[in-house]
Amino acid sequence: RRAFGPQHPRYAAALLDYGFYLLNIDSINHSVAVYEEALTTLRRVFGRSSLHVATAQEDLAYALYVLEYSSGRFYKARDHAERAIRIIENLVPPDHLLLASAKRVKALILEEIALDTPAGQDMSEPSLLEESESLHKAALALSMMAFGENNVQTAKHYGNLGRLYQSMHKFQDAETMHLKAIAIKEELLGPEDYEVGLSIGHLASLYNYHMGMHCAAEKLYLRSISISLKLFGERYSGLEYDYRGLVHVFTQLKRHDRADHYTRLLQHWHELREQSKQEQQPALGDEQVLPLAELQAKFFSND
Repeated sequence: RRAFGPQHPRYAAALLDYGFYLLNIDSINHSVAVYEEALTTLRRVFGRSSLHVATAQEDLAYALYVLEYSSGRFYKARDHAERAIRIIENLVPPDHLLLASAKRVKALILEEIALDTPAGQDMSEPSLLEESESLHKAALALSMMAFGENNVQTAKHYGNLGRLYQSMHKFQDAETMHLKAIAIKEELLGPEDYEVGLSIGHLASLYNYHMGMHCAAEKLYLRSISISLKLFGERYSGLEYDYRGLVHVFTQLKRHDRADHYTRLLQHWHELREQSKQEQQPALGDEQVLPLAELQAKFFSND
């Protein structure tokens, strides 16, 4: 910003990178704010109908999806995802890989909207879940065409289909998709990668809440928790779902001492999250700027 000014594409590119970083360290509110500024900057530079703007809208849509996952207020996220898709469709061929990611984001959003819609009130044709399935399959096909089966992006699409089929009560199909995703990610990333932990947690949820395989779910939850603690620490947002899952597992298995243990861990997690709200990232533009040598010493020292 100091070098190029607030209306330069280099500044917008730095904002997109920063937003991605914030999203991945669980600073979701700040990530959304950064993505919003990036989108505003790119619109000023390129207008409202460029691929740069479409990419920023997709990134913002996903950050909003993560932010509102608990609240269910997905309509702003949906609007950005649909705008991104329209721009991309107007500028590239229909089999272009850029569409895969944008369709994936919209599919995730539609699935959550469908789950929050009371039974019998989804009057759209096709239904939101059916539209989500169509988008996920289209994204998977584009990924397969570009990368083949043995690729992390392809694995992510398998995992997304697994979650969708769980929502659609197609539990065997869901299990197949999750197992495919886990196998590919483990082969490419190793057994303790974040992506592996994510897919393991999704399979645990399927076994726990829908297939009655509570002992298998327990092992998967514990593995997912181990990965999350190692990579992100005990304040990580994703731990909530694993702790809640284990409370349910042990309640079903009538192991009430273990259920109580994870209930206490869940309460402790909530307390840590409340503390985190007081320790948010500084406002954009207020960050301390360090010389490169100091940054290297801070993050890459061997001490």
